[in-house]
Amino acid sequence: MLLIDAGNSAVKFAVVPRAGASPRPLRSVPTAKLSAAIAKKTGAKTNSVFVASVVPSASRILKKALPSARFIGPRTALPFMTRSERKTIGSDRLANVGAAHARYGRNVLVASFGTAATFDIIDAKGIHRGGAIAPGWGTFSGILAARTALLPCIDAKQPVRFAGRNTREAMNTGLSGGSAAMVSHLIERMKKEAGVKQLRVVFTGGDASAVTRMTRLKAVSDPLLTLRGVAIIAQGIAREASK
Repeated sequence: MLLIDAGNSAVKFAVVPRAGASPRPLRSVPTAKLSAAIAKKTGAKTNSVFVASVVPSASRILKKALPSARFIGPRTALPFMTRSERKTIGSDRLANVGAAHARYGRNVLVASFGTAATFDIIDAKGIHRGGAIAPGWGTFSGILAARTALLPCIDAKQPVRFAGRNTREAMNTGLSGGSAAMVSHLIERMKKEAGVKQLRVVFTGGDASAVTRMTRLKAVSDPLLTLRGVAIIAQGIAREASK
């Protein structure tokens, strides 16, 4: 089974050799460079294909290259209950919640850090209550660089000091320190709203390690979380189809 996670920055391919096995990454391609040829070559030896995509242009390419691919969407059967409006929630978030629900069941918040930062919480009853979406670190930096004349685009780093002594230090403090505060605050508010006392936090995405260092939150890091969720949802679909 071929799994595809098509995000704003990258399209990740992985294979699951058998039911219950962990996804084995095959390749990652910048979303802007995805082609039908790449998709066809990667999926040539797989029996079935399941996709979580939040990029319409990538979806079109994948549908053309892999006509039998099944996309996680509003009508896809899920292995958990959700209070979110299915028409509006991204398939990547559904996959993340599916993986977190399968592993932990309840009292868990999963956050993904990439182009966007997404947060989803599962309450004490095992119900997905919804979540939040914010700009990712790189997006924050890009917005500043694009909207100002002299400010550069910088990478997220642990601030040397919170009173920066030059423009780059000041920007790093504002972006990294400010974003870390936002992450901590959102998690705390969502935890309180859900009435969860002991919350397990799971991070995924390209900036997950940087977020963990800057927030100093006790979090489990799982870079394959979204793909695990796609596999879990796909296996549920396969079971239903075989009945």
